[in-house]
Amino acid sequence: MSPKLLRALSALLLFGSLFLFPRAASAHEGVEAGSYLLTIGWVNEPVIVGQPNGLYLSIAPKAEEGHTEGEGHHEGVTGAEATLKFTVTYGDVSQSYDLRPVNGEPGRYTAPLIPTREGQYTFKFTGTIDGEAVEVTFEPEEVEAAGKLAFPEAVISSADLAAQIAALSAQAQTTQIIAIVGAVLGLVGIGLGGFSLRRK
Repeated sequence: MSPKLLRALSALLLFGSLFLFPRAASAHEGVEAGSYLLTIGWVNEPVIVGQPNGLYLSIAPKAEEGHTEGEGHHEGVTGAEATLKFTVTYGDVSQSYDLRPVNGEPGRYTAPLIPTREGQYTFKFTGTIDGEAVEVTFEPEEVEAAGKLAFPEAVISSADLAAQIAALSAQAQTTQIIAIVGAVLGLVGIGLGGFSLRRK
């Protein structure tokens, strides 16, 4: 096989591997919490307003000193759903969700969530893992409006929809007030006309 053909095949295999083999989401980050490593993020990324999503959480013991994280095998920590509290905050609004173990993946947890506003959310974990106190705050990837991802028609966000409804409501109220004022002025005009006729 010629070197030129070999290089072409290698480039083709490399390009194809980008689509054939799934890669870990870059926004999933590891956070140390005492003796444990929590890998946190959203299940689906990018995160789009109004689309079903949820928490991605993986809990495993930290690698021992003198060993890299890839050495050896660390079983995921199970049972955390009973001792760990998960809270999501957006602005000044907070809500707690139950952690759910992911079947067939020990140490993996999720919590279904549909983000309804774009911007930054905050994940907070409090409680214990195997009796060890844990308190972790994490800011995952920001939530985006559908924007250019929407096809074939643009999707309006709930906030924009509420603003449009408020604007139409205000416009309708203004039109109604103008109509009432017009009707009153018309009645006054008719009354004045009648009064003038009677005087004549």
